[in-house]
Amino acid sequence: MIADDVQDLLESLAAALGRGMSVDDLEGRVVAHSAHHGEVDQVRAHAILSRSVPAEVGAWQEAHGVAATREPVRVAENPGLGMAARLCVPLLHQDRRVGYLWIIEGEGPLTPAEEARAVRDAAAIAALLDDGGSSHTLRQLLTGELTVRRAAGVLGEGPLRLLALRGDPAVLRDAVAVEVSRTGRPPAFTVLDRHAVLLLNRGEDPQSLGERLSARTGGNAGVSDVHAGLDSAAEAYAQAVTAARAAAAEPALGPVAHWAGLGVYRLLAGSSALPVAQADTPLAPLKEHPALTLTLETYLDTGGDAQETARRLHLHRTSLYYRLTRIEELTGRRLKDGAHRLELHLALKLVRWNTV
Repeated sequence: MIADDVQDLLESLAAALGRGMSVDDLEGRVVAHSAHHGEVDQVRAHAILSRSVPAEVGAWQEAHGVAATREPVRVAENPGLGMAARLCVPLLHQDRRVGYLWIIEGEGPLTPAEEARAVRDAAAIAALLDDGGSSHTLRQLLTGELTVRRAAGVLGEGPLRLLALRGDPAVLRDAVAVEVSRTGRPPAFTVLDRHAVLLLNRGEDPQSLGERLSARTGGNAGVSDVHAGLDSAAEAYAQAVTAARAAAAEPALGPVAHWAGLGVYRLLAGSSALPVAQADTPLAPLKEHPALTLTLETYLDTGGDAQETARRLHLHRTSLYYRLTRIEELTGRRLKDGAHRLELHLALKLVRWNTV
């Protein structure tokens, strides 16, 4: 697993250099830490226990330029914080910053050869955490291969949404990687089945991001509800994928569909999806009459509003009424009967649902 691979690399490096070290994410949360080697200061002990860095320590580190550096930078000791001198190696992969490697130096800085070894191993750790713009961690969380507790160290905690982009997997990965690389803190994403799945937990605008991705790929996007944390990631994933599928089935939902606005498609997703052969039973007599099928769906979508239906279809009202009468004759259903209308409307939507 990704977390184990990072831990193994960190332990190997720590043993080789004889120093204590840790890997932090961009928010200052401790992703992994080595066994104790050499000096142990108060800040390291606190970080290991709480898996986070106090705000005043973060401020001291940032004062040395760690947030912007692309090269190793030394952070001076701060006795007032109980902090020994450290070397910060930024974790960069394909020009994306994914975290930091911290190495306690104390009174004995690393030699040039040791620093070069740290930089090489840092690149390997960054690749594991980033995976070229996607995230092994997110993928393993969604497939049940990684616990929430282990994933939180890499992905973060707190409210989140998932965005799923439906399309050709061969196109999705490159398209999403290009789009998210434009952001300073790219969201984790992975490709599962026919969807690129993005974790939105840093205040990203899902609508605008979904629209850009849809325009770039020609696919449809779906957005989950907001969930409290990673323990609801599987539910958010199901919602986002369902919304993307609904957007593909129903163009009126737009290129980006939100779970909360799916209407009847939420019911279809929650049911045992009937095969098309069963779903279209009440529609079978209309199979050879696509104009009548379109008229029926438009009429039912407008709530039986004849005037609006005629406007949308550019029909004279007389022609519309003729078509509606013909639909009743062919299907054996009466459009003034609520149960018949519901049966026909659901059948129409289920056909759409099962053909995308």
